[in-house]
Order: sequence, then C-alpha cells, then structure tokens
Amino acid sequence: MSVLPPFGFEPEKLPRESRTHYIGLSDSEIHSMLNELGLNQLEDLYSHIPQNTRFSSFQGVGKHKNHQEIAKDVYELACKNQPLLSFAGDGIQAYKVPSVIGPICGIRELTTAYTPYQPERSQGTLMTLWIYQSLISMLTGFEAVNASMWDRSTCAYEAIQTALRLKKGSTQAIVFESIYPGDLEVLKTLSEETRTEIVIVPVDKHTGQTCLTTLKQVVSENASLASCILFPQTNHFGVLEQVDLITDLAHEHSLQAIAIIDPMLLGTGGLKAPAQFGKCGADMIVGEGQHLAIGPNFGGPGLGIFGIRFHENNKNAIRSTAGRYVGHAKDLNGVDCKVMVLSTREQHIRKEKATSNICSNQSFVASIAGAGILGRGENGLFEILTRASTKARFLASKLASIPQVKLAFPDSPFFHEFCLSLPQPVEILIKKGLSEGILPGVDISSRGHYGQNLLLVSVTDIQNDADLEKLIHLFTSVYGETQDSIVHLPPTPNEFLRQNPVGLPNLSESEIIEYYQHLGTLNVSPDKGLYPLGSCTMKYNPYINDWAASLSGFTDTHPQAPESSVQGNLELLYRIQNLFSKITGLPAVTTQPVAGAQGELVGIKMFQAYHRDHSKTVRDIILLPRSAHGTNFATATVAGYEAGVKTDKFSGIQLIEADSSGQMDIDHLKSLLTQFCGRIAGIMVTNPNTCGISETRFKEVADLIHAEGGLVYMDGANMNAIAGWLNLGAMGVDAVHQNLHKTWSIPHGGGGPGDCVVAVSEKLIDYLPGIQVIHSEGGFKTVRAPKSIGSFHRHFGNFAHKIRCYTYLLALGEEGIRKMSATAVLSSRYLLNKLKDAYPSLPEGSNEPRMHEFILTLPESAFLALEKAGVSHAQAIGRVGKLFLDFGLHAPTVAWPETYGLMIEPTESFTQSELDKFSEVVLAIRNLLHEHPEVLLTVPHFTPIRRVDDVTANKNLVLSEHLRALPYRMQNLIDPSELIQMPVREICSKILEAHKQAVATVRSH
Repeated sequence: MSVLPPFGFEPEKLPRESRTHYIGLSDSEIHSMLNELGLNQLEDLYSHIPQNTRFSSFQGVGKHKNHQEIAKDVYELACKNQPLLSFAGDGIQAYKVPSVIGPICGIRELTTAYTPYQPERSQGTLMTLWIYQSLISMLTGFEAVNASMWDRSTCAYEAIQTALRLKKGSTQAIVFESIYPGDLEVLKTLSEETRTEIVIVPVDKHTGQTCLTTLKQVVSENASLASCILFPQTNHFGVLEQVDLITDLAHEHSLQAIAIIDPMLLGTGGLKAPAQFGKCGADMIVGEGQHLAIGPNFGGPGLGIFGIRFHENNKNAIRSTAGRYVGHAKDLNGVDCKVMVLSTREQHIRKEKATSNICSNQSFVASIAGAGILGRGENGLFEILTRASTKARFLASKLASIPQVKLAFPDSPFFHEFCLSLPQPVEILIKKGLSEGILPGVDISSRGHYGQNLLLVSVTDIQNDADLEKLIHLFTSVYGETQDSIVHLPPTPNEFLRQNPVGLPNLSESEIIEYYQHLGTLNVSPDKGLYPLGSCTMKYNPYINDWAASLSGFTDTHPQAPESSVQGNLELLYRIQNLFSKITGLPAVTTQPVAGAQGELVGIKMFQAYHRDHSKTVRDIILLPRSAHGTNFATATVAGYEAGVKTDKFSGIQLIEADSSGQMDIDHLKSLLTQFCGRIAGIMVTNPNTCGISETRFKEVADLIHAEGGLVYMDGANMNAIAGWLNLGAMGVDAVHQNLHKTWSIPHGGGGPGDCVVAVSEKLIDYLPGIQVIHSEGGFKTVRAPKSIGSFHRHFGNFAHKIRCYTYLLALGEEGIRKMSATAVLSSRYLLNKLKDAYPSLPEGSNEPRMHEFILTLPESAFLALEKAGVSHAQAIGRVGKLFLDFGLHAPTVAWPETYGLMIEPTESFTQSELDKFSEVVLAIRNLLHEHPEVLLTVPHFTPIRRVDDVTANKNLVLSEHLRALPYRMQNLIDPSELIQMPVREICSKILEAHKQAVATVRSH
C-alpha cells in the first residue's frame, strides 16, 4: 500500500474533530449533568424501557479507532479496487470533475446546513439552488426545474405520477423499452400494487430505435387510459431516438411527452434542447445530473433532474409535481431574495394527501452541479461536446474496420456512445481489457435478447488520444488488425442537434470559488454551535468522512464495472451489512435505499410481497399512530394504501390515537385489530416517537400485530436516542430504516443527499431489494434475494455516503455507539430540565421521560401578550423561530408535530457550556416575549434579509433567470459566527434597538 493521501485538514486544530467519538461532553461533565438529573449512570436514562427489549450485551461492531487507524483501514479498501481506463457510460456517465468542485465541497456552511426552511438564514443554499435551476433551465429551455430529486429512475416515476394526476382517470404510462434497464426496473418496482400500469414499447432489433409504427399501435390501443409517453433522447444502445416525431405523437393523443435527457449533452455543439422537441416541445424532462459535479462513485450519490413547462399557456401543471423548487421573492423591505415555493404539496404538510413521499432531495449535489456547469462555461462545454462526438466517431470508425467487429446499428445516429457487435462473448474482451487496465465498455448483450454480443462504448472528456489508441490496440490484439476500407457511419441529422448557443457565462475558477465561499457565510453550520432542529439530528459531520469518500480508488469506480475490479467497494458494503445487523439486532440488511422515506417504502413493499405469499386474506390496511412522521403517511399512500379509499368497505390508512402519556393508545389499537381482522398488512411506528417519547409497550404492540398476521415497521429516524441500547429484533421489528444523514453522521447538505439502510427480520430476507454482497473463496460477489421485490435505485444507492458512514462507525466502535446515543439523551434531558419552569412541554400532561428531543410551547400569557402586540396565535411559533436566528442559531423545528410547538434536539456533539449558552438564549427569548412582545413584528433583525414574503412568491412564481454573470451578493448585517460568540444580554439589547429602527423605517415610508 502506498503512503496515505494527505487529509487536507489538521484534526488537532479542529476541537470537535479531535474529541473521542465526536462527543462534546467530557466524562466529568456527563457525571455532573447526571447528578443534576438525579441519575447515577448513563444506563439510568433507559430505566423506563423494558429490560427484555434492551441489549443484554452489545457486541460485534468492534473497538473504536483513531484517525490514523481509520484512514489506514479505509484507504486499504480503496486500494483493493482496480484503477481502470474506462469507456463505460450507459447508466452513469463519467466526465472530468471541474476544478471548482473540490474547494466548494469544502465549504462547511453549505455541506452541513439543513434544508432551507428558514430562508432568512439559508440564502446561501437557496442561491446555489437558484443557480442550478437557472442553468439547467438554460440548457433545456424549460421554465421550471425542480431543485432536484434522488436520481433519474425515481425522478422518472415522479414524472409519471405527475402525468397521471394531470389526466383524470388515467392509469397507464407508455414507456420505451430502450430506456436504461435499471431505470425500467425501478419503475416496475415502484408501480407494484398501485394504480399505475407500465406499458412497454419494444425497441426495434434492427435499428436500435423504437419503431414509430409500433409506438403508434401501442398508443392507439391504450390512448384512453394512458397519461404519457416516457422516452429517452439517447437510448440504452447509444442511439438517438426520433424525439420530434415522438413528442408530436404524444400531443396528438393528449398525452404528456416526458423526455429522458442528459443535461451535459445539451450544451452548445450538442443535442437539441427538449423545449424544442416537435412542434411544442416536451412537457416534462427527467435526467441524471451526477456527472455534472462528481465522478461515478460506484453509482451515487446521484442527482435526479426534473423539469416541467411553466408559461402563459401552461401555468397549472407545475402544481401537480413533487419535490422542491426555489423561487424568486422579496423580503418585507422589498429586497430581492430566494425562498422554497410550492411546498404545500409535500409530505411534511399534507401527509397522506401529499404528492410524493420524497422528503430529502439531492440539494448539495445540485449545488455543485450548478458550480460544475459554471466551471465549464459556454466555451468549456462546447469543447467537451465537440471533442466527445468527434472522438466517438473516430473510434467507432476504427473499431468497426476490424473485420470481425461491426456497428450493431450501422444506420442509426449516435452522439458519444455507440454499440458494437462482437464475434465472441463480450466477457472475453472485458477480461483481456482488465488485464491491461482497460474497461472497454459495458456488456449489454442481454438487452433485447437478440442473441448478439453487444458492447456499449462511451467517449467523454476523460479519454485522450493516447487512450483511444490503447483501446484500439486492445481490440486488434483480440480480433485482428484494422482494415483500410472506409466504414460508413450514420450522419447525425441537424434536427437532432442544437442550433443556437446556450449563452452560459465564462467565468474564472477563482471567481466561482470565491462567490460560493461568500454564499457559505449566509448559512449556519453545526461546526459553529448547537443546531437545535428537532427530528433532524444536526450533529457534527467529521472531516475524515469526507476525506475517505473522496479517495480516487472509490470515486473513479463505475457501478457497471466487473465485480473483480471493485472488490474494495463490495467488501465495504459487506461490512456495512454486517455492522447494521449487529446494531439493529436483525439478521439482514439492504444498502440500496438513498433516503429515509425511500427506506420506509422498501419496508412496506416487502410487507406486500410477504403477504402475497403468505396471507389468505386481502391485507389492505396499514396502521399508523396519529403522531407519526409525515413521510410515514405519504409512504403508505405511495405504496398503494390510499387513505380514505372506499369500494364496498374502507381500505388504506387507519390512525391510532395517543394516550395521555403521548404513546400509542393500546386499547384503541386492539379495537382496530378487531374491526379489521384479517386485513392488517402491518403497522408503522416511530420509536422514540416524534414527541421524543419512547413507545415503552412496543413489544406488546408487535406481539398483537403478529398475532393478527401483520408485520411491524419501525421508523428509525430517531435511532440517535437508542442505538446500542435497544435490540430491535427482541422488540419484534420486521423492518427498520436507519437515516445515515441523521444518526450516522452524513452531512445534510442543505437538504440532501440523504442516505439509508434497511434491516429486516428473518421473514423478509427473501424479499430484499437490490443486491446483497456475500463473501466466498473467490472474494466478494453480489447476489439477489430469491424473491426480491426489485430495485429502488438505478445502481447500488448512494455509495459515497456508505463510505462516510463506515468511517464514522470505525470512530465509534461498540462503546462509542452506546455513549453517542446516551449522551444525546442526556443533553436533551439536561436542557429540558433547565427550561421546564419557563416553558410548558408538549404533549400536554405527559410525564414520560423525554429522550433525544423534546417539544416546548409558550405559556398562555405569552400568546396573549403577543396577540396584544399584533402577532396572532397562529403566527406566534413561527415568529419565535425567527427570533432564534438573531442569536446566530438556526431555529428549532417549528409547528411540527405540534402546531404550537418548538421541537429541540441538541444531539451529543456539543459541550456543556454550549448547552448552557443555548438554554440562556431560550430563557432570554422568554423574557423578550414577556417584556417586549412587539419585537416579533420585525424579526429577524440580523440576517442578510428581513422576513420573506413567501405568500407573494408562491402566487407569482419566478423559478429561474438567464444567468449572464453570477447573481448579486447579499451581506449579513451581523455575521452569525459573531452572534454566537456575543453575550446573550448584548444581543437582546441589539434586538431591541434593531426593532426600533425597523419600526422607524416603516413609519418614514
């Protein structure tokens, strides 16, 4: 093994990085805080939870490691992957990573910040997403581009769902067989047991294109029930489809034309923009954008691109779409700013009536994708596309001049990928190539079942002229020399190509980096201080995790490379499977899901598959506590348990009420089990629940569900309270997801990418999605479960985040996992103890011990004082959240799950002095509300902008601009780093003075 690459940071100069297990409290502080609570040891924090559901001995994770030991372990894994000169593209493209990306990935206020629900303190993230939306809009011609979804495959499914909503009574989507097979598999998996039917249009085996005659026949047969046609611009053979004719055909039959595009190919010198397809342009676009920003990374994290038309003649379709958009807005002073818009469709508000169950998005990948487009600029992108196309045609001509090698589709146009027909099984060439350090392409012989040996070759800016010669030499060494005869290459007709320049700005590297660094100063990060967002677990994100994930041995690996060349990746996934089996107490794990909400869907889809095999009755009811996380409701609906659906009898979601303690009401549960006997598919329970209360009768609930033939899903979003202490297997859990971006240290990135694993009981092992990694004498290899429900990602999930998680687990070890979760609970109880006399807690009347988080509300006297000052009861909690921003903090979670609540989660990352300072802030806020309630009329006071007028932004949607230069710069009135160091009393004085000035300004106008 060679010398370790440099860290790029000095752990000893980063206090949080150098603390054991990244825990903020010293042992003496832990002892002092326990004493204050009347406890003797950390284990006492769990004394109210039944002993038979706790680990008697938590083992199997191993001893924790220091930085050098972690680095050595992870680097050795990276070195087990074989570095290759790659011509693989297909499901995930690979381009050179622009030089601006590395420095921007180091801006911690962008990588570690939360979803921009508080726009006044999130303008940095919002502006990066605005840039991304605007640039994708320029490339595609689409007026509305979503701020991103998980990946291309799930994005395609969301587009189909949008089309179904837009055409009442429709149930079908017409889908080209020629889309990437991994995407098609995801569509089939997600549509199982729903109202959505996928109708496949076969590809023509002679042309590699979809035959328009066949398409017309399929459309004619299904026009009444069909909602859309989903088609690729460049298909899975590298062939260009006839997008103009396809789009017009869709519109002739009142169907939505949904185009799968590659944004990289739409620059000047590339392919036609989808807004120009046919007479009117496509209606929606989906695509993969990972390669705009980062390397293949074994398939993830990806970037799902979604866009929809939004203009004078089509203003309402956008309101049927899922996910997040950033819109232009103004603050109360009329200053231009940005804000998330259209969020009233989403799961955190509408629960079972939500458009989708997508909660996190790929925010940070979208941010750096925007930066990646800027880094290339108009000139750079033109050069990339021109060279890629020219080199692809040169290479195709050379290779096809070898007598035994032929173009598979010699009359069909291509751009930068082409398909060859070989005389022998493709694996022979690939095996020879690996011996020379070359991956010659992707074996796609199984596509279409044509009985041919097909190799898909991709050319981008990664390969230089010498690399092309190496590939030619590989072919000639296997198949013989090239001939001098000219090989006919199909021309690319003008109607397939972009005719006008995009007009992207050409900026210097330093200009872009400096601008994004400035945007970072507009956010706040857990690096700087306590980040009290309840339910979000905003803990410290170790630098070494990012170092590990950025090792080229990982980042350069393609997910479709032969398994022999990616043994390090497979071993890491194998270790992750085993570690989370130990952590949960469950026998098997899938690593494919890319977010907690997707993990929920994985679990419920496995429940459905299990019942198809084992239940003699129709299991059409899913049970949910009324206090469940919003994604649980949305997930159950997306899975097919539609709320309130009635045929001859009710089916769908049934709610379980809470008892006076804030836990599930067992008597109500029993009555539901009696009422719906034989129909219960399962139950979804968050534990600890969203009020921070443990469901201490969980095992009893599980036994009742199992006795009725149902299954038990535990939402593991709050594992940060119980990891290493509670044995989920002993509790009766059948499936549980783990949010790697919460409990297991993955940074939130301004809203994503998140990540997830799902652990299951013995009952569900045969139904696991995606791949399992097993170890045999020949090394590590992948297998599929015998009754697998399919796939939820085009490849292996967000692999780079699995590296971060693994690195974190090495730093914790068995002892650290238990100490991490117990310290998180201790910090929460300690804060609540300090604040309980000044603020009532919710749910009202519950005396149950709180775990990692708790909910405060205002005393009735405070609500009355605020109403007298002009702040209504409904506005009060939201405005109090804004007041936290004036102290250099992010707000707690406001108005959820309790409408009049502030949910606070301190995590284990912060010192006792930081906890004490935070409690001082919260008590100071109580005093301000008592003595000067009028300050809430003008909050916040020190952020770059005043309070955002989001109502107008939602009514008058503006979702992009034509960027000719970098957007304007905002400035903090007071830097949040300054505020967090300032004495609380001094900040209070500044707030009062700022309020007076704000009022005076309003009066002067």
